Amino acid sequence: MNSEILEHLESVVNSLNVKDKNNLSKIYFQIMGSDYITKINLENLKYSEDLETSNDSLIIMMDEATFFELKNNIKHPEDLMFDEKIKVKGNLELLK
Repeated sequence: MNSEILEHLESVVNSLNVKDKNNLSKIYFQIMGSDYITKINLENLKYSEDLETSNDSLIIMMDEATFFELKNNIKHPEDLMFDEKIKVKGNLELLK
């Protein structure tokens, strides 16, 4: 996985305004490259080997190209959700 992705995730996580920071342990970012799938826990930015999660968690999924389109302001997140390039699965209440 591109190290720039992890650095940017750290910046995003640090700026999140979440009421309960413990919820971050249940939120995952899953990124897919041409030859890999990586899932990262947002609480500690550690890789998770398990691609399955509990019903009480949240996974934000996208491919690497989509990540860079967002990061570089080429695309707006809403446009990508309608094109099904970003998938969100699980408990959205964790983002409050």
